[in-house]
Formats: sequence, C-alpha cells, structure tokens
Amino acid sequence: MAAAWFDHDRINIILKSISGGLVVVDRTGAVLWANERYAALLDMPAAELEGKTLWEVADFSLMNLVLSTGETVIKVMGNRFGQPVVLEEKPLRDDTEIIGGIGTVISRENRAVNMLLDKVSLLEEELSYYRERLAAQVPGSSPFKHFISGSEKLRHTVELAKRTARFAVGILITGERGTGKGLLAEAIHYASPRKKHPFVRFNCAAVPPALLEAELFGREDGAGGRPGKLELAHWGTLLLKDVEELTLAAQARLLRAVQDGELERLGGTRPVKIDVRVIATTSKDLAEQVKRGKFREDLYYRLLAVGLHMPPLRERLEDLAYLTGSILERLSHNYGLSKPVLTERAYEIMRNYHWPGNVRELETVLERALHLAEAGVIDRDHLPPDLVEQAAVENTVQLPPLDEVVARREREYIQEVLRFTDGNRQKAAEILGLSRTALYNKLKKYGIE
Repeated sequence: MAAAWFDHDRINIILKSISGGLVVVDRTGAVLWANERYAALLDMPAAELEGKTLWEVADFSLMNLVLSTGETVIKVMGNRFGQPVVLEEKPLRDDTEIIGGIGTVISRENRAVNMLLDKVSLLEEELSYYRERLAAQVPGSSPFKHFISGSEKLRHTVELAKRTARFAVGILITGERGTGKGLLAEAIHYASPRKKHPFVRFNCAAVPPALLEAELFGREDGAGGRPGKLELAHWGTLLLKDVEELTLAAQARLLRAVQDGELERLGGTRPVKIDVRVIATTSKDLAEQVKRGKFREDLYYRLLAVGLHMPPLRERLEDLAYLTGSILERLSHNYGLSKPVLTERAYEIMRNYHWPGNVRELETVLERALHLAEAGVIDRDHLPPDLVEQAAVENTVQLPPLDEVVARREREYIQEVLRFTDGNRQKAAEILGLSRTALYNKLKKYGIE
C-alpha cells in the first residue's frame, strides 16, 4: 500500500515542496532534474538546466570532484545576492557503483541553518581577528600586504588608506562588488591604533529591515538583552558593508550614536557608551542615493570624511599575473595540492576577459580550474566556457596598451634572471644592468619576493 502511494506525481510533489535548492545529475554530471529554488540560484529556469553539465552552468559546483572521488563536499558560499547559503554535494550509489550525484543548497530561511551560519560568521570574525593579531607581531609584516600592485590607481588608494589609518575618521570605500573593499577596511583597522581591539563586520544587505536595528544597536529583554554590533566594536572598528541598505530610521540612529558616543538598545532606557570607528563600503553611487532621499545627507558627509575607491580588475590587468599566482598558491595549500602551472594560452584568455565579478570572480574561476586541471597544468579547457567565449569576443575589439605589455614582459624577465642566479639579487642586478636600489624598486613594484 505504501509503495503504491509513492507514484511519479506524488514524488514530484514531495520534491517541489523541499524548502532548499535541489539538483540531481547522472554519472557524467549532466543535470537530470532541478527544482526552482536551485535554478533561482543560477538565475535561469529549471527546464534549461536539464542535460547541461552542472559545473559548466554553476561555477561554484564541485560535483566533478564528488563523482570522481566519491567524497561528499560541504561548503558555505554566497548566492547571487551575496547572502550566505550552505552547499552540500554527494554521490548517489547503486551498491558500490556511483551512478550520479545530488546537490542541495539551504539558505537562511531554514532556522537551523540560520543559527549555524550565525555561529560560522562569529567564528570567522574571531579567527580573522586573531590571525591578523598574530600577523601584526611578525617583523616586517604589513596589514596592506595583500595590496601589492602595479596599478597607479590602486597604489594611490592604498597610500591614502595608510595615511588615514592612524586617525579615527570615518571612511567610505566605494567600488564594484568583488574588488576587495572589505579587505582594505580590515587592513586599515590593523594599521590603526585600534588594532588590539575588535574589528566587527556587519552586512546591511544580509539582515531583514525589521531586524536591522536590533542587530546593529542591540536589544533589551527579560533575559538581560543582547549587545549589537556597535557595542561589540567598542574601542575598535565597525565595518558596514552595503551601507546603502540601512533604513532611514537606522541611519538617523547611527548618526546620533557616532556623534554622541553613546546609544540605547531597542527597548532599553540606559545609555551605553561607545567609541567606535565606522568604515562603510558600497558598490552604489551614494551621492545619487542622497539626491533621491534614500540616504541621509548628514550621515553621508559624516562617513565621507575620507573617500577611497577600489578600481575594478579590468582597470588594473597589470596585477593579473601576481593575483593569479598568489590565489593559486593559497588555494593549493588549502586543498593540499601542488600549485599548478597556467599555460600562456589560458593566461591570455584571462587577460582578454572583462572580469565583471572582479577579484572574487577570479578566485572562483581559479578554484574551479584547480580541481579540473590534470598533471598540474591549467589550460583553456579548465576555464568556464562562457568566460572563454566572452574573452574571444572582447579580444576582437580590445588589445592591451603597450605599457602593460612591456611591464608584464619586464616582470617575467626579472623572474627568469632571479631563477638563473638562484635568487642572488646582486648578480641579477648586474645581468639586468641595474643598480641594487633600482632592482629592489622593481621587485616591490611587481610584487616579486
């Protein structure tokens, strides 16, 4: 009787009622079925997924690794709105043979997952805090070590950030998504006198408007209440990501708290003293938001005491080689793999791509390529097909400027000479016809260690 109840239609009803995203693939990775929630993660209809290889349409997927190793993969990632979700991909077996795979994506709508993601977020903040505290004790270490660049635009931004880090002024960091705005804010904190105190992150876009003020300012209740992010950042720095998403009520309350140096929790009557430096980031035109009445002008100028802009990756392609090398080195270490070699063909394709997702997209592409690459070599076939196609289109109308080509070749030749001299910089300088000072300046410029 029970078996008869589970007919095809009822199984479909059950699958569609699942609150999270769900996808099923065959042993080759071709999508057999996906529900609408999973398709929404990719911003395309579920029917269009069927028959396509999963990792070709979902750059974040590691299903190819699951099908080849038989191991389950679980990771926290962001959806297309930047909100955290939990991805789990596991093999489907018929006795001992792998016949396919199943992937699930669970968002914050699930209460248990919401609690788990909150705990993960707090642990990540604590880990980042102690990691940077430890790095700050290493002689010669700089909080801005991630911003080695040959780009004049980025070097100007970093130099201004270094100069203003020691002052407790408000800072607004602008730039497209994925350019490293949060990383720069973190560097500013750890280069400031507040570095021994908390660096607290708050993503204004990830919290429902109804809960935003309670999360930011805290709440009083019968159990004694809970401090908000501003209290947790006392004596330290509060990073407000996507600050344009603050409600007008929260903006007014934030302005008072920053100006007066105190706040009241929701439902509370006792003022709480705070001393917090605020660094805000946005990928939108905040001045335009002010004109439209969506952002308070007085708060805008309070945050804009210092304005910093992070240029997109397509405007600093001279950094692509350095970024690619450092990202591959870190990912290889994290996965316990040997660092792969990038072929010249793959590198040129990447140079011809416009990188709308910036450094974050570059990291996703390299993580995927790292797992697909055979014999430690990343080539054209290991890059996402849409990236290769788009790069080919752009290459027909765009060639790199001469100074970028010269700078890239100069960097490569200096590295070749250093390998020839086994790292002896005096000998390298003689071969290159440079003084030691000139060589060291070029090493610093190109991020060569």
